[in-house]
Amino acid sequence: MFSAGLAAILAALFLAVLAGAGRLRFLAEEMPSPARRLAALLLLWAVLLACVFYPVVSPGEAATVDPETLWFPTIFTGQLILGVFLFAWWRLAWPQPLGRFLRLEHATADDLRFGLTVGALSWVVAITASGLVTAALLALGYPADGAGDAPPFQVPELLIWLTDLPVWRKLIVVAIAMTVEEGFYRAFLQTRIGWVLSSIVFALSHGGYGLPTLSASVFAVSLVIGWALRRRGNIAPCIVAHGVFDAVQLFIVMPIAVEYLR
Repeated sequence: MFSAGLAAILAALFLAVLAGAGRLRFLAEEMPSPARRLAALLLLWAVLLACVFYPVVSPGEAATVDPETLWFPTIFTGQLILGVFLFAWWRLAWPQPLGRFLRLEHATADDLRFGLTVGALSWVVAITASGLVTAALLALGYPADGAGDAPPFQVPELLIWLTDLPVWRKLIVVAIAMTVEEGFYRAFLQTRIGWVLSSIVFALSHGGYGLPTLSASVFAVSLVIGWALRRRGNIAPCIVAHGVFDAVQLFIVMPIAVEYLR
């Protein structure tokens, strides 16, 4: 209860900072009436509370989930919230084609090929960022074997559970994450509050695992994928790059890492 209240306050403060910096002007530009602007603002506050700041104030909570009691569809709760938010915002705003709202207009096969390159580049950047954070943590005294007070190097049971999923379920995880998350963090958030700030928000949303190395790599990857949106003007390459990154993570990197740790 305390975590939810703190997350609500942080989400409100974040919006206040955006307003003070003049980065909430899109509310007036997109919403046709004061009532809809208020509804949209409350929607934005709610999604930031649930999907960004709650993980921030409860680090490690996702890592403590008991996989034995976990129902597979529940892992998509966050994506469901993001999807509902996007649909509600689209319906509240001035009428426009859904493809334009999601920044999918004028996507080409070349954008998809570009996304494959960006996905590969994302891995190089993620490994570099994770390595730098790991080196910093070790320099601060965290033992590499996870003994003692070294949560940054412990692999959560939930990640092990994801690694052991059958192939068809892993494909569902990748497909939903790459489409819904790019729709929100890139097509919606980046185009309204900026490239770097939206990447910070994206990294914070992964704080539920309590792994600073993961958050660092997610931030780095988000910058690369966000650059693809700036370069191409649509999220098609972002979706592909996100899918490539998640697929390599889920099908190759995590199984190797978990097997090694076992």
